[in-house]
Parts: sequence; C-alpha cells; structure tokens
Amino acid sequence: MICFSHLFVFRPSTGYTFKLNVDVAKNGLLDGRFRETYEAQWLSERTESIVLIKMNEAPTKYELLFYKEFNNHPHIIKTFGFVENNLQSIMLLQERAPHGHLQELLKNNLFEPTSMVLVAIFLQIMDAMMYVINQGMIHGDLRCSNILVFQMDASKPKENFVKLTNFALVRPNQPLLSEDRRLIIPVEYCAPEILRSAGRLNYCELSEVYSMGVLMWEACSQGKLPYGSS
Repeated sequence: MICFSHLFVFRPSTGYTFKLNVDVAKNGLLDGRFRETYEAQWLSERTESIVLIKMNEAPTKYELLFYKEFNNHPHIIKTFGFVENNLQSIMLLQERAPHGHLQELLKNNLFEPTSMVLVAIFLQIMDAMMYVINQGMIHGDLRCSNILVFQMDASKPKENFVKLTNFALVRPNQPLLSEDRRLIIPVEYCAPEILRSAGRLNYCELSEVYSMGVLMWEACSQGKLPYGSS
C-alpha cells in the first residue's frame, strides 16, 4: 500500500462509548492479520453477537462519520461504538459475522458458490457500494476480505447474506486530494489512473467500479489474490 499522512485527533463522543469489563468483556483472539479482532460478549442483557477490533491508529473523521451515521444499511456492518480500555488503544465494537470474511471462505474451499449465488452476493455488495457513493463518499478498499458473511448457501442465492466492512480508507468522492488528507492505495485493487497519478488523484465512483470488478474476479477465482503467483 502507498500511504500519505494527515492529522486528525480522535475524540469519541458521549453516548457512543462503552467500558471494557463494565459493559463488554474481551475474550479470545479471532483474527490478527489486519486489525486484531477479539471475540466479545455483553455484560448486560443485550444479546447481539459482537467482536472487539483493536485499531492500529485513530480513525479518520470520514471513517468515524460512517461508524456513527451510516451503519443502518442492511449490507453494511453494524457498529455499536468504541470501547474504553487500559490497553492504550482504540477498540471498535461491531456485530460479529458467524462465517468470517468471504476471501478466507473461498480460498480454503469452505464455500464453493454457484455462479448464481455469486451474482446474488455481488448485488448485495454493489447495493452497499452505491449507498456509500450516494452519501458523497467512497469506500476505497473493496475486496473479498472486507466482505463479511452472515449467511451462506453454495447453491441457493436467496440464502446468502453479506455485509461490507472496514471503512478505514473511506474518503469524500471528489477528484482531487487536499494536501492534508491521507491517501492509502490498495495497489492490487486500485484503478490504473490512480496509480499513474502518484497519489494526486482521489478515488471516485468510476475507480470504485474498477475495484468492484477486481473483487468479482477474486470471488470467481475462488479467493485468489489479484496478480498473485498462484
């Protein structure tokens, strides 16, 4: 990835924070490859399945906006808030997807969907993508590993349900970047014109469509990484 830095001071708002070991408990590590993700449970009467995600850095103001304002779409991951802790880190509290992410399921042959099932999944992802675009924003990191699977059936399209996650790279849908904003480029999924601009051009809805096409290739290739050796 290519990264250009920017400054943003993270201050979680009241009514959107929880306390570790008071409101929620952190259990075992589920995934540590990108952001550390832990199994969690409510210490109250709430019953939703949840995870705690340790964030490596403060969320951008655009990411925070999505977590707070735009997470009611059926195909976007639900975020409950942030968890205060004594680990000197920011922890995000989200709903848990029982089957994990799409790329892992495909790569390990745990899910071998028919073409019609893939079409149904792609339509759900595109629905979420268009919702983000209609908010004047761009997700910026469409890939199978950012698609969480809540229901899956390899032969019945209507029995599949996925959600878009990871808004770390969300940004405004505008052609040029201001000098103080971070730009991180997931190279394998990035439109060529963004790469050729050496970071001067921002993502837009057209480059998002390109990334969606790469995601579709990845899914149809049973989870192979774009431009990989195998």
